[in-house]
Amino acid sequence: MNAIFNIIGIPLGYVLWFIYRFVGNYFVSIFLFTLIVRAATFPLSLKSQKSQADRARLAPRLERIQKKYAQDKQKLQQKQMELYEKEGVSMTGGCLPMVVQMVILMGIISVIYSPLTHLARIPEPVISASVTAVTQPTVKNDKGEDVLDSQPNKVNPKDLTGYYRELKMLMVADKNEGDIKSAINGLSDADRKNKTADEYYEQMLHIRNDFSFFGGTLLENPWQPGGFKSINILWLIPLISALTAVASSIISMRYTKQLTPQGEKVPGQGCSNVMLLVLMPAFSLFITFTVPGGVGIYWICSNVIAVAQTILLNQIYNPAKIRAQAEKEYEERRRKKAEDKKRLKEARIREEEEARRQ
Repeated sequence: MNAIFNIIGIPLGYVLWFIYRFVGNYFVSIFLFTLIVRAATFPLSLKSQKSQADRARLAPRLERIQKKYAQDKQKLQQKQMELYEKEGVSMTGGCLPMVVQMVILMGIISVIYSPLTHLARIPEPVISASVTAVTQPTVKNDKGEDVLDSQPNKVNPKDLTGYYRELKMLMVADKNEGDIKSAINGLSDADRKNKTADEYYEQMLHIRNDFSFFGGTLLENPWQPGGFKSINILWLIPLISALTAVASSIISMRYTKQLTPQGEKVPGQGCSNVMLLVLMPAFSLFITFTVPGGVGIYWICSNVIAVAQTILLNQIYNPAKIRAQAEKEYEERRRKKAEDKKRLKEARIREEEEARRQ
């Protein structure tokens, strides 16, 4: 699965690298990167919003069908499918865009976790050599067993695997300058792309400095082993992330509430509200506490842009307004139909009276 996300991350990495070349600032680059990715996937979001609006347009007729065939579930499903097919509305029209966006999100996270690969464009052999240089070596204990030599400036091999590999290496790069340069110098010219170890090390330090955050570093997780005793400036990131998640939830609830007729209670709505206002922000808080601060910055940017996108989408396709218009048109059709029946009935009565007179 990681390989798939890395493949998706390659083109996204070029986008971030291109932005970073001109901006030269990590925070601004991440925000612009998030904005561009959101803009690129906006047509998918728009399609999903349109599907929701189409279902809202059919809501009055669907509710009538549900009341009419409440006791016959098979007939109910048949009539609902016939209505969807007649109107050309797909019941799963909003699913594919959401799946695509989730896959892209995983690619984005892969990009954020690999700044040396995607921002500095450092070759993989150079990164691997540098990671090896900062890895805690193994030594023989009294029993002849291989154990880790717990050197304070080195990193446990378990922490140098997966997504955290580059970030953890950067955290101790300044304390392992000699080892890193020596490891890079041990590579061939082809692996080093004819650049010196000094040049690569300077690139690493430049990236590391870009992760500085009010005296701390975005390479670290806000939550430290000391727990609440280790409160630090990075705690601002999860807190802001949770607040922006709450804002996003409130906006979503506002538009969802507009779809519900005034005074009508929707089954399960209370659970949905708890999910949006409590569980989702809590999840955002938990995630951004347990990932490097740089990833938390992306989550904040994503939440802020999501709020703006939700407002924009509802300006283009507002399900509540579309439903209200559909209800108005539906009532108008019923009124005209009732009037037509009344006229036909009156016409038949007149015909019968004229026939009796003859």
